[in-house]
Amino acid sequence: MYQVKRKTTFAILTAIAFFAVFFGTPRRALAAQIQGQVSNGTTQQPLANQKIDIVSPQGGMSVVGRATTDASGHFVVDSSQIDTNGFFLLQTTYQGVDYYAPVKFDPSGNAAVNITVYESTTKEPALQISSARVIVRAEGTQAHVQELFAVENGTQKAYRSSKGTFGFHVPPDVSNPTVAAIGLMNMPLPQTAGKGKKPGDFYITYPLKPGMNVMMVSYDTDYGSRQLNLDNSVAYPIGRIQLFVIPPSLTVKSKLFSPAGQDSDSGAQVYEASGLKAGAAFAAQISGEPASASEQANNAGQQQEGDQVKIVPDSITSVGVPFMLCFLLFLLWALGIRVAKEWPRWKAKQQGSPVQKQFRDKMETLINSIADIDELFASGKIAEKQYWKERLELKAKAVAILKAGPSTKSKPYGSPRSQR
Repeated sequence: MYQVKRKTTFAILTAIAFFAVFFGTPRRALAAQIQGQVSNGTTQQPLANQKIDIVSPQGGMSVVGRATTDASGHFVVDSSQIDTNGFFLLQTTYQGVDYYAPVKFDPSGNAAVNITVYESTTKEPALQISSARVIVRAEGTQAHVQELFAVENGTQKAYRSSKGTFGFHVPPDVSNPTVAAIGLMNMPLPQTAGKGKKPGDFYITYPLKPGMNVMMVSYDTDYGSRQLNLDNSVAYPIGRIQLFVIPPSLTVKSKLFSPAGQDSDSGAQVYEASGLKAGAAFAAQISGEPASASEQANNAGQQQEGDQVKIVPDSITSVGVPFMLCFLLFLLWALGIRVAKEWPRWKAKQQGSPVQKQFRDKMETLINSIADIDELFASGKIAEKQYWKERLELKAKAVAILKAGPSTKSKPYGSPRSQR
């Protein structure tokens, strides 16, 4: 079993790697004051004696300021270590659940941050999924399946349990599905999936706070036989579910799903169903020829265009902006984390020649540009739609340059050095 606080902190750190990649050069530190109030959303009362931290993602989530709320729930942090041009988070932990809020400074170097926490419970509430989407992409001998769920916690308590808060079922041959929760500022927070009692059953222990919690599940499965039997499920009732099939020429046979036209943005064939009971399988048999190599290349190019925010249309109004961005974020999530992990290694290796220097300079320019736009968004100086458009364009360019950069021979994992 996993400890919620420890696991959530790891998820936040990984998401920050995706969010920040690397920040730009340090700026001049200015004296700053951060004040605000911590409230208990369950009791609707201010929370006294609650410890809060100001953390710096740029510094690996290091604490740059601390305070404790007074009897009225208020706190004040004064610290000369805080750069008012930088990006910081307010963090507090209440009853085993971590809560975060962005710190936005005004021109005078002050910031007001209010945050709401909730009482925790280990008793499972009546969870339900208001909307869900399943995206199936057949490419070559593989089928890529991505599932998004808007889980509604209708209570005023945060649900946490070491036995699992969100359970789902995928094909038994899938041993390690990728799972993420959407956290602060719509960033994917990677989760470790624990195995359930039956093959294909998994769960995560991410705390489900009051309101909507968006979960994402992804896995690859064999499509060599040109057929996929989708027989997945979740442990909660689903109000409405959509199935996106790519390429649209694939044949879908299902007693559950009904045709709902073609999505004009992604080109996917869309099917819909509603009123699924808890544990009911969203089953369908998908068959046909997968996307060709040229179609795969076109899809990859389209995913790097600025208008790709529209890939998942906003017809599910109850989900709003997070759901619109989830599919896109999920596609680039792994690439973003890989850039963050591999760049220091690449930078150390790519030294010497003019070609290598040019490669290094291009990457550093893009990384600094990503850091700059992150800080503009954090300070409220750029609209959210423009932020995602420009950031994803920069990230796509960084990934492309990294792939096309000077080749280096890496030692195999089984080499004596790696074994040591």
